[in-house]
Amino acid sequence: MAGAKSGALIGAFAGPVGMTLGSLAGAILGGLAGGTAGGLAGAKMGEEIDSHVLDNYECHHCGTAFTQSDR
Repeated sequence: MAGAKSGALIGAFAGPVGMTLGSLAGAILGGLAGGTAGGLAGAKMGEEIDSHVLDNYECHHCGTAFTQSDR
């Protein structure tokens, strides 16, 4: 929403068509930026869950998975 408002403000100098195109471009760029930030945050959170919550170790002999606290 903020991207659309910024785009409309910048596009207002070009008249109604510029305002419309600026709003659309701002919304698209805002969505891309938000998606990128969310993806990076999700990836980092996934790494933390993998390393602290899920079974981290596997026996090479029998294939049993366990965490360090199980030892």
